[in-house]
Amino acid sequence: MKRVALGFIGLAWAASALAQDAPEAAPDDTAAIAQQFDIDRTDRMTVQVQVNGSEAVPFIVDTGAERTVIANDLARKLLLDAGPTLTLATISGKYQVNSFFIDTLSTSSVSLEGIEAPGLERSNLGAYGLLGIDSLEDSRVHLDFALKTMDVLPSRRTRGKTKLENGMIVVNAKRKAGRMILSSARIDGIKVDIILDTGAQSSMANIALRDRLRRRHISVAYIPVKMKSVTGTILDGEYTQIRQIDVGGLTINDMPMTFADNYAFAALGLKDRPAILLGMDALRLFDRVLIDFSNRRVGFDPPKGVSRQSANRLAAAF
Repeated sequence: MKRVALGFIGLAWAASALAQDAPEAAPDDTAAIAQQFDIDRTDRMTVQVQVNGSEAVPFIVDTGAERTVIANDLARKLLLDAGPTLTLATISGKYQVNSFFIDTLSTSSVSLEGIEAPGLERSNLGAYGLLGIDSLEDSRVHLDFALKTMDVLPSRRTRGKTKLENGMIVVNAKRKAGRMILSSARIDGIKVDIILDTGAQSSMANIALRDRLRRRHISVAYIPVKMKSVTGTILDGEYTQIRQIDVGGLTINDMPMTFADNYAFAALGLKDRPAILLGMDALRLFDRVLIDFSNRRVGFDPPKGVSRQSANRLAAAF
């Protein structure tokens, strides 16, 4: 039996980077379970994961992946039982992949049981696996880039701003296929959907946005690049800088961006609507990011010294 597993995960780039507040505060937050993370050589977050009680190995934290994924060599080393053939949606299209049954998968902050995980080559993943949103979707995920910690807290429904969100710019989101999508962003007056993707080294926009910008006679220089998907296939893209992105009262200037015919946008119904996968190059501009899956909102904490007024501006400096 073949099943579809949506996971737009693990981008490897062939070019170097160019340089609303909610109402009153809600009750105290439940104490977080803190998980230390590292930044790998591609600027993505990794955490130590145990599979069926094994020795801990690094997995990439990927909010752009619907499913948790395991490297084939690790699965075989642990003698995991083979699962069904899955259809995996990647940046370059849909592919048939094998899968494995995992009894337990745990970090110091996350514990899962009974996982059917797609298996991919470690050389393409860049780690022993990917920790997808199936492990995070009922929680709030607090990413502190200054302290290099990821806190996972229970997410209870609340209209008000929580203590953890104090001082943050909070943007309402919607969920589609488990992913958090911000619909309040604009580029040169064009409404843009933004998908948060911690598994992507760099940010990527679709062809619909590129064409809308061109119709507005906005001229930018493009650099041809090639991107490698988690299955090892190659996707061509056009690399440039976006002069200004406005997201819920926060402005990011000179944001590096690659335009490509990424299958992820089509799978999410965003092929013909301007959209961006916001990668680690953008998220790391902030001191903290809080992703609240249950309440469908995202908090951004600008670096110290950057004003938190409605006219916030943040330069993408690399």
